Amino acid sequence: MQRDFSKLHHGPFDLLVIGGGIYGAWTAYDASLKGYKVALVEKTDWASGTSSASSKLIHGGLRYLEYFNFGLVKHGLAERATLTRIAPHAVDPVRFVIPKYESDRVSSWRMRIGLALYDILAGPGQPVARHDRFTVPELREAFPYLDTEGLIGGFSYGDCQEDDARLTLEVVAAAEAAGAVVVNHAKVTELLRAPGADRVTGAVVENRLAEETVAVKARLTINAAGPWAPTLARQAPRKGDYKLIKGVHLMMPKLPGRQDAFLLTARSDGRVFFVIPWYDHTIVGTTESDFDGDPANIHVTREEAEYLLAEANRAMQPANWGSDDICGCFAGVRTLVSGGGESLSAVSRDFDIRKPNPGLWMPVGGKYTTARGDAEEIVDEAQAVLGPHRSGRRSSQQGLLWAPAREETQWLAVTAARGRALGLDERAAHWLAKRHGNRTPAVLALVENDRSLGRRLNDNAPFIRAEVVYAATDEMAITLDDIIRRRMPLTLMTQPDDAVLDDAAALAGRALGWSAAERKQQIVYARGRWPYVHAPNSAKAA
Repeated sequence: MQRDFSKLHHGPFDLLVIGGGIYGAWTAYDASLKGYKVALVEKTDWASGTSSASSKLIHGGLRYLEYFNFGLVKHGLAERATLTRIAPHAVDPVRFVIPKYESDRVSSWRMRIGLALYDILAGPGQPVARHDRFTVPELREAFPYLDTEGLIGGFSYGDCQEDDARLTLEVVAAAEAAGAVVVNHAKVTELLRAPGADRVTGAVVENRLAEETVAVKARLTINAAGPWAPTLARQAPRKGDYKLIKGVHLMMPKLPGRQDAFLLTARSDGRVFFVIPWYDHTIVGTTESDFDGDPANIHVTREEAEYLLAEANRAMQPANWGSDDICGCFAGVRTLVSGGGESLSAVSRDFDIRKPNPGLWMPVGGKYTTARGDAEEIVDEAQAVLGPHRSGRRSSQQGLLWAPAREETQWLAVTAARGRALGLDERAAHWLAKRHGNRTPAVLALVENDRSLGRRLNDNAPFIRAEVVYAATDEMAITLDDIIRRRMPLTLMTQPDDAVLDDAAALAGRALGWSAAERKQQIVYARGRWPYVHAPNSAKAA
C-alpha cells in the first residue's frame, strides 16, 4: 500500500467513496471487483472513526431476537460464515457463556428458545458449534470467579471476533489491489454540484499533507462518512430519520483460566453487555447512549467507566477491577435508522441507502458484521446509474487479500514456528501471523536482517518492532498515531511510556523521513491521543 494523492487527478471516476471505515472500504472493494473505476478517500486514517471502536465481533446479534429482528440476525449470521471463509486468518471463533440468575430479566426458557432460533437462522456450514447448556456445578468449576448468588445454570453459544481496524485496512488494501485509487489523510472540503442543479458530481479533496486540492469528478458519490456524513451533506436530519448512538468499551487485564467470552445482564438497569477476551486482554462493554456532539471529540466518561466496572465486578467479583486497572478505553458513534422514540436497544440496526441528492447516496444503519453484504447491495443498486457490472467477480467468492492460500490451522502453525525460530516469543509469533496473513514472511524478512526488530515494542502487548517499520513502508501509515492505534492497537492496551514512544517514532521516522523536530511532534500528538477516561464535562483525568 502506497499513498499517492496525485492519482486522484486521474478521473473522472465511476464511483467516489467518501469515508475509509468498513462501509466505505467494502463498497470501494466490491465496486472495483465489478469493474468500475473507483476512488476512496478518508480525511484522517483508515478506520480512524467508528470502525476502530466496535466490540470487535463478527456476529448475528443474539439480543436483536428479543425485538423480532429475525432478518437482521439471519443476515449477520450468513455474513459470519462468509467472512470466516474468505478471511480465516482475521476472523476467529469465540465461545460466549451466559450465566443465568433468578433475578434475570430474560427467563431461562426464553433464552433457550432464542439460542435454538439463533442456531436455526445460522443454518449449516457455520464456523462455530451450536448452543449448549451449563449446570451450576459446571459453571462453578469452569469459571470460579463468577458470582454464584442466585445462579441457576447457564448457556453457551458461538460467535466470532476480529481486529476491526486491522480488517478494515485489509479491505482497503484489497480495493487498491482490485484497481481502486485509495488515499488517506485526504479531506473532502465540499461537494461538487452540476451548474444550476442540485446534482452532486463529485467532491473537492484536500491533501492534508501538502497545500494541494483536486476536484474529483464522479458519476456517483457515496457518502460513507458515518456520523460525519450529515454535516458533509449539509443536511440536518428530519425527526425520526436516524439517530447517533454512542458506545463505549474498557480494555481490562486478561481473566484467568478458560478464554471464553460472557454475555451478561447489568443488575442496575437490565442492559446487556459483553466481557470478551481480545489479544490477551479483556474488553468490557458496551454502554449505549444518545449522542449529539462532535464525533471527533468523543470519549469515555468517568460515569460510563464506573458503570461498566461496577457491573463487571458484580458478575465476576474476584476480578475486583478498579479505575487503576483500566488498560485503555474507546468510544464510537454509530448512525442508525430511527423509528422515533424507541429505546436505544430497540433502535433498528437495519441498513438503508438514503439518497439526499441526485448523484449522492448515504448508507445509514447496519453494523460491522453486515458491511460486506450491505456494500454489495449498494454497488448492485448503483447499476441504475453506472450501467451493468463490467466484471462478474464478487467479494463473497474469493479469499480476502491477505488470506493464506492453504488450510488455516496448518498455515498458522508453520508461520508462527518460523517467527519463533527468529526469536519471537510464542504469543507475538502467533499474533503476527494472524494480523498479517500471507504477508507475514515480508515482516519476518525485516527481522532476519535485524534481529532487534523481533522484540516486542511493549512488554504488555504482543506486537514487535518490525511491525512499526512495515506499517510505515507498506501499510500507508502516515503518523505515529496511525501505527500504534490502528496498524497495531497498542494504545488500546497500555499507556505507552516515553521509551516506547521514542522507539516507535525512531523506527517510523527513519522509514518516513521525519526530522528530529517532526519525531518530537509525532510523539506529543500520539501521547495526547491516548484514550483517557474523562470526568463529566470533559475534564481529562488519567
